[in-house]
Amino acid sequence: MNDKEKIEKALEMLVQMKKELEGFEKRNYEGFPFLMELTKQIKLVLESLAKFSPTLSGYANNVFKQNHVDSSLRHGKTSGAFCSTPSTKISPYVLVNFTGKTRDVFTLAHEIGHAIHSISASKKSILVSDAPLPLAETASTFSELLLYDNISTMVNADEKRIILSEKIDDFYATIGRQSFFTLFEIAAHEQITNSTTVDEISKTYLKNLSEQFGNSVKISEDFGIEWSCIPHFHHAPFYCYAYAFGNLLALSLFQRYKKEGKGFAPAYIEILSAGGTKKPEKLLRESGMDITK
Repeated sequence: MNDKEKIEKALEMLVQMKKELEGFEKRNYEGFPFLMELTKQIKLVLESLAKFSPTLSGYANNVFKQNHVDSSLRHGKTSGAFCSTPSTKISPYVLVNFTGKTRDVFTLAHEIGHAIHSISASKKSILVSDAPLPLAETASTFSELLLYDNISTMVNADEKRIILSEKIDDFYATIGRQSFFTLFEIAAHEQITNSTTVDEISKTYLKNLSEQFGNSVKISEDFGIEWSCIPHFHHAPFYCYAYAFGNLLALSLFQRYKKEGKGFAPAYIEILSAGGTKKPEKLLRESGMDITK
């Protein structure tokens, strides 16, 4: 079974699990009081980071202290979330849109993870401070895992089951789906070099969806044009690969942390501090990880 078939099989299992959970009481855990207020969400993110590394928590705290996080909702503000580092000498700026939902705290942890990555590499030249594409989503995803690990200790068994179910959804969206996005991009770029049409690209995308979801989900033909609404395809070609690889790498790093404890923190910070000065395979090999196998 190749990797593509493994992803398809994983989706089938996920959909089946969801069907079995339909009889389970679906309570929305967004009502947990400690996740509602922004100040409490910030505290939770900083606490989760501090349990792993006070140094990284300090980096994150400085971003908040300098008022570099734009979280309020207002007319005309762009949607979504992102982190911007205009210079290695300036603390990164983070944009999020706070609505009080639990998803917001994971988004905050994600974007703060990007900020931490930038600050860690800020001693490098601005020409090589940015992480290479395969590592671009590592710190952001790792920060989310630290938050998930922390929250898991605060909830009961039923609530943990709900959170775990949503986390599995996230993993499919950021690993499986992003991998298929990348496969589509490869096929679409090959078509474009040989001259093609929007309709032909849409057929390729629809075929990609059919292969991805198999018999698990019914795909209508209207989804053929969905590719035109996915910003990364147009503004950052092949960036979807970074989400898939970054999540897999973050999971591997997190497993090392769970085995080695806080003693793993210096090695992790060393990876972030390298910025773009080394090739990913060389940098990770120096940390005891061979990504070529």
